[in-house]
Amino acid sequence: MESPGLVLNAFGGVLLTIAIVRIITFTSELWQHRSLMRRLEKLGKPMPAHSSFLGHLLEAKTASDELPPGAHSTYILNRIAKRIDGKHGPPAYYFDSYPVSAPMLVVRDPFIANQVTSHSWTTAQKPTGLKEWFAPISGKGGINLFTQNDQEWKQDHNLFLPFFNNSNLDAAMPVILEQMLIFRDILRKKIEIGGLIRLEPLALSLMKDIIGRVVFNAELGNQTAGSHPLSEAMLRQLDLKFGANDVMDNIGQLNPFRMFSISNNSRILNQHIRAQVAKRTDAFREAKARHEQSAFYSVLDQALETYYSQPGHKLSDPLDTDFMDILCAQLRMFFFAGYDSTSSTMVSCCYMIWTHPEVLSKLRAEHDDVFGRNIAACPDMIIENPSILNSLPYTLAVIKESLRLFPPANGIRTGCKDLILKDRDGNEYPTEGCDVQTSHLSIHRNPEYWPQPLDFLPERFLVGPDHELYPSKGAWRTFEHGIRNCTGQAFVLKEVKAFLALVCREFDFQECYDEVYSGEKIDLTNVDNEKAYLIEHGAAHPRGEFPCRVSLSGYIPR
Repeated sequence: MESPGLVLNAFGGVLLTIAIVRIITFTSELWQHRSLMRRLEKLGKPMPAHSSFLGHLLEAKTASDELPPGAHSTYILNRIAKRIDGKHGPPAYYFDSYPVSAPMLVVRDPFIANQVTSHSWTTAQKPTGLKEWFAPISGKGGINLFTQNDQEWKQDHNLFLPFFNNSNLDAAMPVILEQMLIFRDILRKKIEIGGLIRLEPLALSLMKDIIGRVVFNAELGNQTAGSHPLSEAMLRQLDLKFGANDVMDNIGQLNPFRMFSISNNSRILNQHIRAQVAKRTDAFREAKARHEQSAFYSVLDQALETYYSQPGHKLSDPLDTDFMDILCAQLRMFFFAGYDSTSSTMVSCCYMIWTHPEVLSKLRAEHDDVFGRNIAACPDMIIENPSILNSLPYTLAVIKESLRLFPPANGIRTGCKDLILKDRDGNEYPTEGCDVQTSHLSIHRNPEYWPQPLDFLPERFLVGPDHELYPSKGAWRTFEHGIRNCTGQAFVLKEVKAFLALVCREFDFQECYDEVYSGEKIDLTNVDNEKAYLIEHGAAHPRGEFPCRVSLSGYIPR
């Protein structure tokens, strides 16, 4: 039997070897990335002052210090750009923050962004480093539809794509409205209690229940019975991912206790998801045996339908282990993407609508025209005829304008040797060795492409090409463009239109930022003086969870 000393020596040798390999890899990548930036700097390409050792990390720190607490990283990139020329910033610039991320070309002009998403290779390629960011969220090393490329992405994309066809989305509206009516009743109870509320937690609970139905075909009951174990495990995972506050806890996931917590909770989360998969598989087999056809298929139901329709898969066969692993990862991704950014959009819309009375008035008028004078009849009208939501052009314009000012995320692709971008003046931007990030906030608020860029003007999306407010080509990029645009965009827009149809005429929301933050002394200049500036917690969210007072509007339809 080997002595404990020999075992410890062997274990120590393994750890030392791993440490040496990591140090060599880090040093090699650091030299590679810094050398690339030095070459680009010598060519006169736009970028902040570059350090051979720290890259642009000090510039990022300086820009961050000029922002209010918790401001989203997109403001940092926007602030860096403005510091380069002291004005609005260049149309694109290089940014080296390794080891936080790979070197980036930050695109701030739709003319350049359109070149990225029209390039045959780059438009389809997501950076490999994105997997590390997603790993705690989806598990399986961060592999999911956001991060996959080439045939792997095509295969899984085709597996879930039928869920997003328009007839299936319309068939999902009854289960969505069912959860929204619970949300409406909760607002009514909040009014009876009185006092200040924060709208975002209510919207998040709503979306968790909606996602439970449309992803798993399961009743999670977060709004009525408290947090479901599956929801709790997912939220713990997101808190572990986004809850770190110090730099060392974020760079390289260095905290071993945090790494263990993420791994352990990931295992628990997968157990809950596998239980839902087993339940739906049994229900799927029973329905097939009775020759029942459902009008609506959840994401999970659609995956099972596709899987068992493939040659060699018998209905009685258990799910393949590899398929189960990737299915868990994709379902986790759908849960995160479906509830997080959509709830943020709902809250942003409420904030903007009720701080612009003229918009609220036009919105209510449109809902009167489409749904009639009986406000209580609106939910049943949507359930009976989901296509009625297509008759709300002003409501859609309000949503798009809210997303213009409060974009939940940015776009990112992988550069390559044969993609050399050009700005309007003919200046060239090589992309080899860089990720190409399209800054939605910078583009959406740039006065060169958006007249009155900080004003909330839904009419931008209703006027014709000859009008001064008409958006430039590719200037609105919330769901991005090209083959890797957001697959769920039609679903999101349906959800938010239905949400606004239910709440706009019955309720009023009075924002309470000044009340909640009355003792706070912060400078909002570099976030466009926006009190509800975006913060980072998965998708970008308005600060403070939208503190407000809700009341019955007393609105009488015309």
